[in-house]
Amino acid sequence: MRVIPTRVTFAPDERIELRVSDAAPGSRIEVCGVDGVVAVIGGRDGDASLGALPVGGYGVDAYGSDGTLLATTAFDVLASPLDRPRYGFVAHYGPGTDVAAFAAHAARLHLNAIQCYDWAHSYTALVGPQDEYTDMLGNRVSMPVLRAMLVAFRQLGGRSLGYAALYGVPAAQWDQWADVGLYRATGEPYGFGDDFLNVVDPGAPRWRRTIVGAIGRAFREVGFDGFHLDQYGWPKRALRADGASTDLTDTLPALVDEIADAVPGAQLIFNNVNGFPLDRTAHCRQAALYTEVWPPRVDLRDLADLVSASRGACRLPVVVAAYLSVFHEVGGEAARDAARLTMATIFSSGATHLFTGEDGRLLVHPYYVRNDAADQTTLDLLERWYTFLVRHGDVLVDPEIVDVTGAYAGDYNADIVVEAPPGVRVSIHPDAGTVWMRVMRTGHGLAVHLVNLVGQPETGWDTPKQPIRPLAGLVLRMRQVGREPAEVRWLNPDVPGPGETLRAATDGFDQVTALPALDAWAVLHVPASPADS
Repeated sequence: MRVIPTRVTFAPDERIELRVSDAAPGSRIEVCGVDGVVAVIGGRDGDASLGALPVGGYGVDAYGSDGTLLATTAFDVLASPLDRPRYGFVAHYGPGTDVAAFAAHAARLHLNAIQCYDWAHSYTALVGPQDEYTDMLGNRVSMPVLRAMLVAFRQLGGRSLGYAALYGVPAAQWDQWADVGLYRATGEPYGFGDDFLNVVDPGAPRWRRTIVGAIGRAFREVGFDGFHLDQYGWPKRALRADGASTDLTDTLPALVDEIADAVPGAQLIFNNVNGFPLDRTAHCRQAALYTEVWPPRVDLRDLADLVSASRGACRLPVVVAAYLSVFHEVGGEAARDAARLTMATIFSSGATHLFTGEDGRLLVHPYYVRNDAADQTTLDLLERWYTFLVRHGDVLVDPEIVDVTGAYAGDYNADIVVEAPPGVRVSIHPDAGTVWMRVMRTGHGLAVHLVNLVGQPETGWDTPKQPIRPLAGLVLRMRQVGREPAEVRWLNPDVPGPGETLRAATDGFDQVTALPALDAWAVLHVPASPADS
């Protein structure tokens, strides 16, 4: 039996439709929100309509007549898909590209935003004179294929953003732009990619007119829903041709807002490379706060700190682009376990991850054209984890979530303590060899995250990992508030379905719960009691 939503995200006024196939006799389908079951329908082949539902994440579980779980999926209802962006990518638009395969992968993983990478005719004139052309790096581009992708993705409820570099011009055209270029102290222009591009001043009026005009034309003529605005993370300060210095901390955010003014209706995402200049672009008119990660941000703690800084800067949703080259260099279970721990870190921090797209490809290199095909085991893993992210979005990526670990965890606070078997340490930091514990206050109670780093000698996010072994013997000790123990739900992204409600016993001032074996990551959701709401 299979159940899939007909859209990657539904709007609040849309009917929710589920496509059911190979339905088992006597089966039923339950739809659950964060507070419980919202609908039950009979399992039969065809499209099932549920009517409109409030904003939030929902799980869908199909059960056989004997109560066996037969299929599971999820959907969410959002005012805009970019309120909880699940960002994917495409980088190939040549004649014959399989648009249906792209759409099927997006639907399978609930991707609701797509970055259309390197589609443009040139960096200075995005829309070219022909429908088919070869881009500056030799890739064939068919505009009819690109437009078909945009239409197919919009029919799924997704949003497509066209890639545009904010200050790069071809080195071959440098004589036209040298007067507004950016220069090193030696007088050499800033360049990128072995004399492929040179960098111009994003504050120069002539350049601003050019790039803003090109983006406006692409919005009108191609059919994008918005634009992914790129930079390279450097220079941060540089010399102009007249010898005066300029600070890109000021000029880049100003250009983002100028594009927002000039292209009304276009949704924008700017790339804060390694967090620069995140504190300023957090206040720009854009849809999400996006950061591409590079050294020295190499550990899981760096990812968590980055998301924390992003969430602290504004209330925009947060996306992290962390390219897992470990899939290309090593592959196999060591790479998949690296992905599990990287996703656990990003998702438990309240952000989402740009990693997959096209017809089932993985980002292993910053030049997106050099992506790798995912094997079936990896695709199954991603489907489980992305479905989990959609289903539990209310307690994972809602903007109201606050990290309260330091105030709740540990023996001194005594609100929440996780006890481990002998030889295992629980830490509130992602330390090698530990169970990493985090506590988040959400609009729907507390979420206690447990990430299994036991057996890992290091915590790089793009390094091959030792096998993640299930860890038994953990116990949750939590300060009991009411006369009866609070409900505790165990949510594991590697176990499809609604999760497990755990039994608790009272022990003095505490309620005590024996936990199931911990795989890579689990969330203990403690819903708010009626007195809390």
